[in-house]
Amino acid sequence: MGSTIRLVIVLVAAMLQTENGVAQETLVPVQKGGLPNDTSGGVRMGIGFEKRLGGRCLKVAYLQADSSFGQLRPRLADWTGSDRFRVDVWNPLATPIKVTWTMKHAKSRDFDTRVDVPLQLNAGKTTVAIDLRRLKNNDGSAAELSQIRHWYIACPRPLTTLFFSDFVLDAADKVERPRSAGGDSRCLLRPGAALPAIDRPILFNTPAADRIMQAVQMFPADNPWNEDISGRSVHPASRQMIATAEPNRHLYFNSDMGFVIVPNTQPRVAVKIVEYPEESDAGPYPVPENAPIEGWPLTGGLLKTYQRAVGGDRHMIVFAPGHGRLYEFYTARRRGDGWQAGQASIFDVTSNALRPAGWTSADAAGLPILPAVIRYDELQKGMVRHAMRVTVKRTRRAYVYPATHYASRATDPRLLRMGERLRLRADFDVSGFPPHARAVLKGLKKYGMFVADNGVNWCLSVAPDRRIRGLESLKRVKGRDFEVIIPTGPKGGPRSPSR
Repeated sequence: MGSTIRLVIVLVAAMLQTENGVAQETLVPVQKGGLPNDTSGGVRMGIGFEKRLGGRCLKVAYLQADSSFGQLRPRLADWTGSDRFRVDVWNPLATPIKVTWTMKHAKSRDFDTRVDVPLQLNAGKTTVAIDLRRLKNNDGSAAELSQIRHWYIACPRPLTTLFFSDFVLDAADKVERPRSAGGDSRCLLRPGAALPAIDRPILFNTPAADRIMQAVQMFPADNPWNEDISGRSVHPASRQMIATAEPNRHLYFNSDMGFVIVPNTQPRVAVKIVEYPEESDAGPYPVPENAPIEGWPLTGGLLKTYQRAVGGDRHMIVFAPGHGRLYEFYTARRRGDGWQAGQASIFDVTSNALRPAGWTSADAAGLPILPAVIRYDELQKGMVRHAMRVTVKRTRRAYVYPATHYASRATDPRLLRMGERLRLRADFDVSGFPPHARAVLKGLKKYGMFVADNGVNWCLSVAPDRRIRGLESLKRVKGRDFEVIIPTGPKGGPRSPSR
């Protein structure tokens, strides 16, 4: 959005109000006739009426792709006393619309030093509530909330009309999350841990990566990936569901999911999204030259050669712990001087937020992959302390929390759903297994595994790390040794408001 004001409208001064006892300041009082003071061109604005927004509202017609509207040099420029930017939006279409909320402040100089928040506006009414306390610039540094210079909402889709209520700043309930000490780092850390210095891209199969991953808490402690499900009730249809996935087949593992850890300063590059752009998160992305592709190095050969090969799912995983972000790609491949991928997902590993309902990710279930990968460092500690990832050949046309996407046309209720959670029976004897295999089985009893994709029945994902030994013994475990549990929902288990 350009700096030139293309539309000048006198704004009503921001007003201090209360709503249910919560202090509230109005940036744009639409219901009193106020309009934003800036557009990029290609946008037509005016006062409209939408009863589901309370009557009078802002009607915005995005006539051109990537056009935008917002406030330039807002009269209320100091947002430090507010907790949340909020607006209700009505989308009259039957399908979701993706937009981006951008904020520039006194320290913004370029893309890296501004804030971009991707939003999905579902059909009908969506309440957009952006937590100002957790805002970071695109490079992970702190946003300067005391001097807001410009905010705007851009839509990549032309010929789109949306309706907006008043734009307000208000207070929200305080939610404190543990953060790493010092700098702008946003990652969650394990109790007593400090994040080791990261000054270059670090591959997963190294002692340096081991130290980093041992320090990092991947997602909050109450996240489903970290939830102890050893006491959950067995699903009443567990036996029937297990029977659809070859119950006599042995547990299998695939040494597939490598990853690279990048520093805060990692340059961002463009990745062309060629298969699922509408369900991908926008770049650019901090992909380094040594980003591993699924299966390497056990596939053999030079990484730079394998990056340009074709065939298979070719997942690529980039973890930026200092920014609290995980970047995952499906069918990633280098072409010419750049990258392309079928799909790109960005996860905030400091949050329990999910992908939009109905959206896929680099995994079919819409789940992240890295939190599920079995790694050398945790095997050495004697137990995998998170849920794992499993594939089955046939799944149902349904998903269950925390999954957001299905990948099947079958409706047989006996089939497993995406996101279905299974655990190893408590009475299964793990004492005779080698140390690394025993660490996996102990984790499967406590944290279980999520159905994450269609594939070989009973197949776990393991980092392709030659230091991992003895997992061949997992063949002694059969599908019938697992049980489907009744999972907790977004406000259940450790996320229950009563806890």
